[in-house]
Formats: sequence, structure tokens, C-alpha cells
Amino acid sequence: MALYLHKVGLALLLFAASVSAQNAQRLSLREAILIALQSNEDVLTARNEIDAAAGRVLQAGRIANPDLFVTYNEISSGLNLSGAGERDIGLSQTIEFPGKRGSRVNAAEIELSIATLSVRRTQTLVTSRVKDLYFKALFAAEVVGNIQLTISLLGEFLETITQRYQAGSSTYLDVIRTKVELTRMRNDMSGARRDHEIHLGELNVILGRPFDLPIFLTDSLSYIPVKLSMDSTVELLTRQSATMEIASRQVARSGALVDLTSKSYLPDFSLGIAFQKRAARDSPPGASGYLGVNVGVSIPLWFWQGPRGDLKLAEASLGTDNVRLEATRRRIQSRISASYKTTSVAEEQLRVFSTSLLMDIEEELRAGISAYQNNQIDVLNLLDIYRTFRTTKLEYSRALYNISTAAAQLEAAGELPE
Repeated sequence: MALYLHKVGLALLLFAASVSAQNAQRLSLREAILIALQSNEDVLTARNEIDAAAGRVLQAGRIANPDLFVTYNEISSGLNLSGAGERDIGLSQTIEFPGKRGSRVNAAEIELSIATLSVRRTQTLVTSRVKDLYFKALFAAEVVGNIQLTISLLGEFLETITQRYQAGSSTYLDVIRTKVELTRMRNDMSGARRDHEIHLGELNVILGRPFDLPIFLTDSLSYIPVKLSMDSTVELLTRQSATMEIASRQVARSGALVDLTSKSYLPDFSLGIAFQKRAARDSPPGASGYLGVNVGVSIPLWFWQGPRGDLKLAEASLGTDNVRLEATRRRIQSRISASYKTTSVAEEQLRVFSTSLLMDIEEELRAGISAYQNNQIDVLNLLDIYRTFRTTKLEYSRALYNISTAAAQLEAAGELPE
């Protein structure tokens, strides 16, 4: 008989919900997660950042545009260009010192990998939030079912006590007390249903859908025990953490920027080619064609100013990222450890309910009803048993919700929000 009454109440709730929400979309937890991973604004924003990072890779690898130049020399005082003694037309191309472009592209590609990891981290965090809201809505439904069960039991008891009153074996005050308790339960039902609708709306929002879209949750609160030890769980989740990998990649990016800024001391080159026309000095009027080539090199003369400052900034950023890497490791391991302990405590609470309290309170309720029928207790004592029964059922549902939520938070404990 353990949990029988609870299951009956839940069945009543599900039946009532299915009747009142025939047009509602049936939504399992897995389906909710898939919808969120496709439509949640945080996930979409993180995916757009991948495109932006890919664009920065292209920008980092770009080559400077060549310069087209036209030069006229030995122009007469009448500014007649056609009579210029020297006419040059050509192209000039700036060429970076070998390695500069590669270092810049490397830093941008690391940023692209960070953006990809950020999507994975965001998906994990959003999945945890979806689970939390889904479980919260399920718990609200359990509360409604719990109240519905209590109302049903009190309704049956009201019929019994009314018959006893009519038979002269009970007082009208007992009937009034039962009606008051029944009315209070119905008032509680209104609040519970309102909370249920609010949580369903919050779930819709995180799924990227209208708040008031009718949905019907098809899953129920359940839990699979954690089988790994705390040390193994901390090690596993730390190794799988996208946040840890991002912190590591940020160190690599800063290292690439140090390499890039150190190359700012090196010169760049320029190469040009031109088609030249020169007026012939000792021949009839006309022009002779020549090919000109020029090579240039930049001189990093003021290296102690901009380049040295850029290098100091890059080295400081690298040191900061190394500090953050170790701090992130400690924070993540602490979060995982705390989440594991929370899950373990919630497991123990659920075990207590499952192994003893639920069966005890159901037996107590049956014994109380029998004792009342035999005039061994009064109606106040029996109503108190009903309240205890309801509270126990509610706390069992809360324990199941707590363990479900704790498990979801443990799965995401290795990720830190930005």
C-alpha cells in the first residue's frame, strides 16, 4: 500500500490536466532541452559569436592592399602633363616580417576555439536551467495533486461524518470543522494551480517561446543515484569542463599575443614595380620605356615606446590569465564538491521518506479513521492526522524535487557563467 494514495492523487491530477489542456503541447524533458538548445537566446547569442570569431580570423589573416601610384616629373610651367619628362605608373606592396601574420592568425584562431567552447558551456548551463524549471513545474503539479488527494479524502470523510451526525453519533460542530478544513484546502488549491501556471510560463520563456503557450509535461520527478565517489566526480567534471578549457585557451591566446607583440620590433618591407617613360635627351622627340623596381624597409627606430609598451601589456595579460586559470580550477572543484554533498544529503532525505515515513503516515491515517469510527479519537485529532498526512506527502515530493534539482546542478557544476 506504500505510495498507493500518492499515486492515486497524481493520477487524478493528470486526468484533470489532460481534460483541461487537450490542446496543450505534450512536452517531455528531453524535448524541452532540445527546444532550448535550438531557440534559447543565450545559446543563439553564443553561436553568433562563433561567426564573429570566424570573421576575426579572416581579418587577422588579411594582407595589406597594394598601392597604385602615378608620378609625373619635369612638368613644364604650363602644367602640361603630356609634356612631362618623366612619367611613372606602378604598384607598391607592403610585406610584413615573416611570422607576424601567422602569430596574429594563431591568436584569432584561439579566440574562435574559445567561442566554440563558450557555446558548449552555454548549452550545459541552459540545459541545467531547463531541468530546474521543468522539475519546479513538476513539483508544483505534485503540490496540486497532493491537495487534490486531500480534498478527495476530506470529501469522503465529510460524507461519513454527516451520516454520523444524522444518526446522532456526532455533533454538528464536527461537520462544520470538516467543511472549514475542506474550504481551506480548496483555497490552497487555487494558489497551487496559479504557481503551477507561473512555472510553466517560466519554462516557456527559457525555451524561447511565448509565456502563455499551453504545455503539458509528460515526465515525472525521478532520480538516478550518483554512483561515482566524490573525488572521481570532481575529477571527471573538471576534466569535462568547458570553462576550464576556456581558461586554458585564454592563456594560450595571451601567449600568442606576447609572441605577436615581440615581433613588433622587427621591420616590415615594401616592394614596388613601375613602368617608366623618360623623354629621350639626344634623339628626336618621343619617349623611351623602362621598368623600375623599388625595395623598402621600415626602421623600428622608436622601439622603446609603442612596441615595448605593447609587449609589457601582453606579458601582464598572460600573467593574469595564468592566475585566473588556477583560480578557475579551484572554484570549479569547490562547486562540484559542494554540489556533490548537496546531492548526497538530498539522497538521504529521499531514502528516509521512501523507506519509512510514507508507509508510516498512510498506516497512521488508516488507523486514525478506524479510531474515529470507533469513537476512540475526536474529529480534531483526525483532522490533525489528515494535515500530517498532507504535509508528509508534500515533503516527500519536495525531497524528490530537491534531489532532481541537485542532480541537475551537479551536472553543470563544472561550468561557470561569464
